[in-house]
Parts: sequence; C-alpha cells; structure tokens
Amino acid sequence: MYPTLSDILRDLFGINISLPIQSFGMMMATSFIVAAWLLMKELKRKEADGTLKPTEKKVLKGKPASISELLISGAIGFIVGFKLIGIVVSYSAFSNNPQEFIFSSQGTWVGGFLMMGLSIYLRYREKEKERKNPPVWETEIVHPHQLTGNIILLGALFGILGAKIFHNLENLDEFVKDPVEAIFSFSGLTYYGGLIMAAIAIIYFVGKYKIKPLTISDIAAPSIMSGYGIGRIGCQLAGDGDWGIVNT
Repeated sequence: MYPTLSDILRDLFGINISLPIQSFGMMMATSFIVAAWLLMKELKRKEADGTLKPTEKKVLKGKPASISELLISGAIGFIVGFKLIGIVVSYSAFSNNPQEFIFSSQGTWVGGFLMMGLSIYLRYREKEKERKNPPVWETEIVHPHQLTGNIILLGALFGILGAKIFHNLENLDEFVKDPVEAIFSFSGLTYYGGLIMAAIAIIYFVGKYKIKPLTISDIAAPSIMSGYGIGRIGCQLAGDGDWGIVNT
C-alpha cells in the first residue's frame, strides 16, 4: 500500500523525501483532469455533428466592482494566503498530518491579510479596465464546450457532498460518535451518492443551455467511466477497502 506519494517514491526509487501528497487525492485530481478533457472533446464533437447548438445570453458589461465582489475576492484571498503561507512556515506540522492542518485554525495571519489585499486590488483593477459609463448589455455566444469548467466544478462539489451524505447515512453510528471526523475526513465516500447529487446539479445547470438530460448523460458517460476507474486506482494505491478479505 502507498498512502502517500512519498511511499511510492521510497519503495520504487529509493528516494526518501517527505511529500504530504496522498496517493488517493492525487489520483482523484488526475481523474477530474482526464474527465474534463474527455468531456470537452465530447461537447465539441456533439456541436460539430449538430446535436448541440450554441446559445445566446445577455451580459451587462462595464459595471464597476461591487462591494460583494470585492468581499468575496478578499475572503478567498485570505483563506488561500492564510493556509498556503501557513504551510510554508509550518511545513513540518503540515507534512505530519495535512488533513488536520487544512481543517484546523493553523495558518499565518500576515499571509492571509496580504493575499486578501492583493485579491481585492486585482479584482478592482480588472473591473476598472472593463468599466464603461454607462454599462451596456451585450449578447454573448456560449458554445457547449465552454461549459466544461462549470460542469466539472459542479460534479466535484456535489459529487463529494453527495458521497459524504450517503456514506454518513449508511454509517450513522460512526457519524454520531464523531460528527466532525465523519464530515471532514477524506475517506468515507459512497460513489452512487456522489453520482446522484452531481447528476441532479449538472442536469439542472446544462438545462439552462438547452441541453437535454439524456444528451448530457450520453456525453458525460466516457468522463464518468474514466474518472471512476482512475479514482479506484487511487483506492488501490491507498489500500482503501479494495484489497478483499484474507482467506486461509
């Protein structure tokens, strides 16, 4: 079993270096990248053969940055800076238990505020470059393959959420004993729960662009199969319940 990338490097190449990258997480990330590539290819193919059509949407261009946009940018920047710079400063604590470090209050306040300020400034400058007086409504053409990023993001968010919810419903005794661990643990994911929740979210989203449920199901099939397969390789590497029962 190779729970982390360090275990793989040490066993296969004799390289002893502390890399707190979980093999399961690494393969999960790989599965999403491959799934996104396949999904984009399929969306382009379906548009080329006439199954899918581009859609139009009205967009208000030239608005100045709103307070909510700046606050959201600042909040994201703070979290990223707080944790990323915290990892650099306290790498040993992070490498010992990445999961605990990420979901703890550990971090660097200075890094958080620096990134918050930078994020707000960059967002403000970006909006000022596009600013028009007065703002104007413009029509944008949206091609199906341009939805790839949003589809993958929805699949990831609702997939993990659904997998967690269904797993905890199936293991209520474990959830009651330690709810925090059950919710934030990287293990304990029920595949069909993620599939159901992700499917609902994605079907609702693409419906706004006139893509029917059966059509997106057909398009997404290669991505789902490849993503699931690559994710299962991660389970095998980590030894996460796929090794069977010892028979004597």
